Amino acid sequence: MACLFIGTLKRVAFEWFMKLPIGSIKTLANLEKLFLAHFFENDTEISVPTLLAAKQKKEEPIKTFVERFQSMALHCSSGMTLFILVYTIDPKAHRSNFDDD
Repeated sequence: MACLFIGTLKRVAFEWFMKLPIGSIKTLANLEKLFLAHFFENDTEISVPTLLAAKQKKEEPIKTFVERFQSMALHCSSGMTLFILVYTIDPKAHRSNFDDD
């Protein structure tokens, strides 16, 4: 069952899973608890303007900023896809780069 769950993880969630210490998951219930705590414990809703106003902090690596932005996007109930968010910033973005949204 855990293997099926892991197979559904994408992007930030998969990276989170891969960073877990080896042996830290003992049961499926344990995995569920860790996953929910990491992604849904802070259920503060983020508005679209707040999300779009997010800026990379000085000295913040781009990867860290993207992870932080994606985490914020998980708490934004706008229904906007990643493509729409990127298109808001760069209208030249091509839909074909976001086929899995």
